[in-house]
Amino acid sequence: MPKPNLMGSTRIEINGKIGWLFGANLPWINCGIDFGESAWGAFGIGSAHPPADGIPLSSQALHNAFATMQANGVNVARWFLFFDGRAGIAYDHNGSPTGLDAKIIGDLDAALGIARTYGIKIIFVLISFDWMYRKIPDNITGGRSYILKSSDMRDALINNVFVPVFQRYANDDSVLAYDVANEPEWALTGDDLPAPTAINGRSFDPVSLDDFTRFVTQVSLAAQQRAPEQFVTLGSARAKWVGYWQNVGLDFYQFHYYPGTEEGRTLVEVLSDLPRDLNRPVWLGEIPANVPGNAGFMTGLLEQAYSPRSTGGAGLAGAAPWSMQGVDDCGVADTEALRQFYLAHAADIHY
Repeated sequence: MPKPNLMGSTRIEINGKIGWLFGANLPWINCGIDFGESAWGAFGIGSAHPPADGIPLSSQALHNAFATMQANGVNVARWFLFFDGRAGIAYDHNGSPTGLDAKIIGDLDAALGIARTYGIKIIFVLISFDWMYRKIPDNITGGRSYILKSSDMRDALINNVFVPVFQRYANDDSVLAYDVANEPEWALTGDDLPAPTAINGRSFDPVSLDDFTRFVTQVSLAAQQRAPEQFVTLGSARAKWVGYWQNVGLDFYQFHYYPGTEEGRTLVEVLSDLPRDLNRPVWLGEIPANVPGNAGFMTGLLEQAYSPRSTGGAGLAGAAPWSMQGVDDCGVADTEALRQFYLAHAADIHY
């Protein structure tokens, strides 16, 4: 059954129900290697081998994460798929994508089977800004901007890698959406975007906004054609950059909010940065799970995102804390706070 057209709506309709989309960023079990084989080996969700001694199987860790989410009312996981291109993709001698590797389908099948067990819907993030880091001596992580700068290689990535995924899972209702890219603006040049600066000690090989816009438009079209039951979105790093992605074929818009990125402005204050003519739902794809010294910060942000604008809130379509796994200095989401938020708004949350 084709997905609904969300034009003119402020909420994301799922299975005929219009509610608030309460998610969380997984964002991975093991960074960049949940799906497919990398130069370090195959340790994804379908693998019988743990990533290292003393670490649980990826599948068991996923069971644990999804059980925690289900128990606390969170029903959508934003999960990175190809990340920086280190795993899941086969390349030729020129570095052009030739297809999926031999392990990724088994990992995806296993992951979606576990998601069904817990009633979790997945938003798969296809690539992240990490894709555009400069190569480092390991020659494994990042270093793939050249693909996005070449029309032929962009076509190869979309047709040989993304389309087979879209087609295989086109009728799987555990896949809610494809998020074309995570915060790509940090690695782009053009218009009023700031010059890319190093993140986590790594500099970028920048891609032009024009080239990346072409890429997003192509991916969106391919997903709309080959996976018509799933939504398409893009995780913009800031509200002020959502306008770049208005005319690329997305079903709903998305931005991320971190106070440090917004000069301390509140969530409600940054709403004025959104284009005035947005005609589709806006989802808050990332908020910090916690802030040192402010135990109620995540709950406060969730309530702001949920409350209608008429009462001084943000009136957004949903939100997703970063993260369930505690992968960086934004901490681990407080599960009791998630549960209490869910209980307070259960009648209006997709479940």
